[in-house]
Amino acid sequence: MGSIPGKESMSLYTLTSKPGFERYTIQIGWNPHRTYVATVVDFTWDPVTETHHQPDTIQLGRIETILDPAEVLIAVAPYAEIPADLPARLRADQAAHPVRR
Repeated sequence: MGSIPGKESMSLYTLTSKPGFERYTIQIGWNPHRTYVATVVDFTWDPVTETHHQPDTIQLGRIETILDPAEVLIAVAPYAEIPADLPARLRADQAAHPVRR
């Protein structure tokens, strides 16, 4: 599938879970519409069979604007291994596709 001319795509990185958080899908990226984004979600959780356990859920950048990648990196750090080059990659994504006004 090709890209649409004039439409920047969102960067999105899926991170490796830390031990004990393997059930979680952890993603972080830059949305050129306005913000960094981060999600930590347990897609395997079944509220019917696991009523005693409600997983953590993080969804940043859906409503609020986040322009510093440190905010989303700090939020996912307890759950995921953060590659050493990820902060620089996120800043490069932001520089390549700045906030649209």
